[in-house]
Amino acid sequence: MKREDISDAMAHIGDDLLEEADAVRGTGGAGRSRWKGWVALAACAGVVLFGAVRWGGTPAEPVPTPAAETTAPVTGTAPPVETAPPTAAPVPTVDGLPMLTIELGEMGMGFEGYMAYDISELVSGNPWTEEVQLTTLPVYANPLELDENNMPLQDPAVLEAALGRMAERLGLEGLACTETDLGALELRGEGVVLRVSPGSPVTLTFAPAQALPEGYDFGSHVSRDSMEAAGAYLMEAYAALLDMEAPTLNLYGGDYNIYREQGYQIEVYEGAGGLTNQLVGYHFRRVAFYPDSAGALYLLRFYLFDLSQKLGDYPIVTAEEAEALLGEGYYITSVPYALPGLEYVERVELVYRNGAQEGCWMPYYRFYVRLPEMAEEDGLQTFGAYYVPAVEGRFLTDLSVWDGSFNT
Repeated sequence: MKREDISDAMAHIGDDLLEEADAVRGTGGAGRSRWKGWVALAACAGVVLFGAVRWGGTPAEPVPTPAAETTAPVTGTAPPVETAPPTAAPVPTVDGLPMLTIELGEMGMGFEGYMAYDISELVSGNPWTEEVQLTTLPVYANPLELDENNMPLQDPAVLEAALGRMAERLGLEGLACTETDLGALELRGEGVVLRVSPGSPVTLTFAPAQALPEGYDFGSHVSRDSMEAAGAYLMEAYAALLDMEAPTLNLYGGDYNIYREQGYQIEVYEGAGGLTNQLVGYHFRRVAFYPDSAGALYLLRFYLFDLSQKLGDYPIVTAEEAEALLGEGYYITSVPYALPGLEYVERVELVYRNGAQEGCWMPYYRFYVRLPEMAEEDGLQTFGAYYVPAVEGRFLTDLSVWDGSFNT
């Protein structure tokens, strides 16, 4: 299979799979993730590559699980001795905060790489900068349950309530939800379809797609300036649907595909409050806008994460401390190459990994590392993503040096 054929096939992947890819790679990053190289291998071999990672910080002594009491068989007429139920192991804490065991879900197929001629071409609206020093950030337990296939489960009543809130914004109250495939719910109105499935955002599809006014250029491969102008228009035109106190534009992208076409994407996030609140809004309270092939608006995704299970505000390390850990091999990555050296680090940003299959939603430093193995003759570079936890190591149960295996 040719790389061009794979790229064309990827364009027809269903929305549900794209949502999972967004969640796995950690949304809100600089540029659209390119699951490069190994995508071709997976497509040709007919396989999907996954990896579960369990790791963290300063090793702690394992907490034994109390064994259930046992009794010998009882004879005669004496009543049986009741057996005490097993007692759950207490969760170890440090300074009143639960220890974190990081269990990453599926890393997805291929690897997280971004193609650009220079790192400056990759842009995002991430409110964090290296000049600002944060001392703590919140960590949230992932409230989603998983089934035997590691897929998220969610109460249908919760899904129906989410659709109801969106229907109210659209003036579609009173319409009945219908169940579709894989537990998804749909609500259909005139020219619109609302849909939600377990662990996924609410989607709003326009039929027909909504053309932007003359003078706006909204599409997959239009200029940065044009997309920024389109984003400002969409943010204002759909303000009632956003329902945000301080809607803030996130124009991100700037990476290239194999045809050397550069592209950007538009999101709006809740930017109210201080930097911590802005970071939470950037990752957990956002709306994405998608064009069709003619540059009309056809789809919105509303990311409204359940943050009701906050574990606490955890002390975090600085970007410099995280880079030192990176150099020592304390990182996770889906890149099939070991870190080539700290001199290849081109950028760092503070992000939350908030996939449906991760044990908790916590902050990481994401390092963009230029991969010398993938430099192309015309100067196009690939920047691989390497993650180091931002939470101080004393709150993490097990810190392991990456062993060099692919998608660990």
